[in-house]
Amino acid sequence: MIKKILVAYDNGNKAKKALETAIEIAGGSKAEIHLLVSVKMPDFISTVATPDMLKDLEDKSREYFTEILKEPEERVRKEGLPVFSVILQEPPGEAIVRYSEKEDMDIIVMGSANRGKLERLLLGLGSVSNYVLQHAKRPVLITKG
Repeated sequence: MIKKILVAYDNGNKAKKALETAIEIAGGSKAEIHLLVSVKMPDFISTVATPDMLKDLEDKSREYFTEILKEPEERVRKEGLPVFSVILQEPPGEAIVRYSEKEDMDIIVMGSANRGKLERLLLGLGSVSNYVLQHAKRPVLITKG
């Protein structure tokens, strides 16, 4: 039985779809839903930003997601499910895999890449979802749409 579901959340439409899927999965068993956000800036930003700018960006991102997570938390609570939010400051793929192991998640649910059709054609599956698929020791469900 599924008792703990990790949802990678970035407030995009695909993450919202992943959350709805997780709620459906959790419904029958009253599983916990853990919303995970990473505020670590992509490596390419560190090549153009000073360390102070980078820290400021990550701090502002943390503030932003602290507010943004209130809506999906409320959505989960409305279904009578336990919800936990965590904001980490490490590369997103690594954060998802590490947290899923540390907290003994039963499944990871995440949206497919937030890339357009041309980017997907050229680059394939998103780097975060691809990383998680390759490294997670838990089942991974990638939602589309």
